[in-house]
Amino acid sequence: MFPTPDLHRFAKDESGSILVIWAFSLVVFLGLLGLIFDVGRIGSTQSELQSFADSVSLAAAAELDGKSDALTRAQGAAEYLIRDTQTFAQENKSLSAAEDITLTFYAPGPDGGFTRDDALITDNPHRARFVEAKVAKHDAGLGFGALFASLGGQDAAETGTAPRAVAGFALEACNVAPVAVCLPTVDFDAATSVGDTLQLSTSVGLGLNPGNLAVVDSLTDSLDGLSICAGLLGGALDACLLAARNPQTACSGQGGLTISADVNGTDALNAINTRFDQFTGIASGLAGDPDFSGGPNVLTGLTDALGICTPVDGLLAGLLGADDIGLPADDCLLDGSCSVKGNGSWSAGRAAYVETHYDSNDPFPQAQTRFEFYQAEIAAAASGSLPLLGGDGLLGGGLLGAADDFVPQMCVPQENKDPKRRLMVVAGIDCLSAEVDAAVSALPVQQFFEVFTLGPSDGGTLSVEITACLGGDCGGGNLDTEVRDIVRLVE
Repeated sequence: MFPTPDLHRFAKDESGSILVIWAFSLVVFLGLLGLIFDVGRIGSTQSELQSFADSVSLAAAAELDGKSDALTRAQGAAEYLIRDTQTFAQENKSLSAAEDITLTFYAPGPDGGFTRDDALITDNPHRARFVEAKVAKHDAGLGFGALFASLGGQDAAETGTAPRAVAGFALEACNVAPVAVCLPTVDFDAATSVGDTLQLSTSVGLGLNPGNLAVVDSLTDSLDGLSICAGLLGGALDACLLAARNPQTACSGQGGLTISADVNGTDALNAINTRFDQFTGIASGLAGDPDFSGGPNVLTGLTDALGICTPVDGLLAGLLGADDIGLPADDCLLDGSCSVKGNGSWSAGRAAYVETHYDSNDPFPQAQTRFEFYQAEIAAAASGSLPLLGGDGLLGGGLLGAADDFVPQMCVPQENKDPKRRLMVVAGIDCLSAEVDAAVSALPVQQFFEVFTLGPSDGGTLSVEITACLGGDCGGGNLDTEVRDIVRLVE
């Protein structure tokens, strides 16, 4: 049986074939559209959650200042300061760190930076400097993909994302003396220690202990015209910057400080003693340069009838019964009842100082700290109103007062000497909880603070009075030093 003519015509008829092509194309097009939508959905979910992780890690890291409640504050900041929402993952909802974030705290690595090492994970608030915020897995799911999967009789694939972010905290200061001090306690706070004495030692021994002082290698890319230091290297450069009146160095502290292997304890103290016009050892070549001149000192001597400054030492000191003693440390440090850090009480030392130099009549009872007393002395000496050294006796008309009724005064400080010369900013490092020693390459800075040197070093010990805390809400101190809290994403 042969096909009829109608069947022949139907087989040869091509009208409507384009509809078949369009049908297949539409399926492909819808599939691509669904793929684009699903990829965008997953990307938006990832972006939302990554932004949340970044914000939480930064908020938590800002609290990692090394104090005992740092981790508690970090957890609180993450939970209560940051709020966000998710749009596509499973369903719309608010995000919170308490439910959606896991925080992991890390101590700094050997170079002071972040290293993903389980050995560095810590729950010690004094050591933690980095925090990782990891978002719990959120499934974005598939929209069109799920529809096509169901049409094909297959289960829809779930697409999950769990972003993470790491942020760190560091302190940075510019143009400060390149010296670090091991803090006396892990909870040391300069803000509550203003007026207290620290007794610092350079005898490091087998490790860094509370009260140890060490010179650090400073970044010297920017010396800002301090030409006398520009040609020096190694220990000579470190000592030069430590001795300089204005240590014009680059910023340091971020990522930790490196202890100098080129400057020993004696060199460090010799560099600091330039503040008292003492130029010995490694600092001997700095004498005579105004960048290294000492601070004014009312104990330099007395002016005689000819206006000549006569040193109060040797025979003259013996005749006057006046020893050239400096401002004292806290009483408890002098009698040995405390160590490294005093309590700010110096009444016995003050009485001895006033008896020696002011015939037991305190000329500045309003001065609470030694730095305030020193400033009052300098201002009075410069104006010629400072009381007489030693009271009556030879000064009232004897050895130095023979010309008419001349009354000698303490020598007026040189005009080119800076009353703030005996101040310096030091980096406080935690040598207790950080378990550091002299071989550690980068020591985290817990706090920068300002100190007033009470006198030249004696027997390897330097006594200083804390005059200001720096950074945070503390302000700039007497030297207007800028200290910045650096909080940044590191991963």
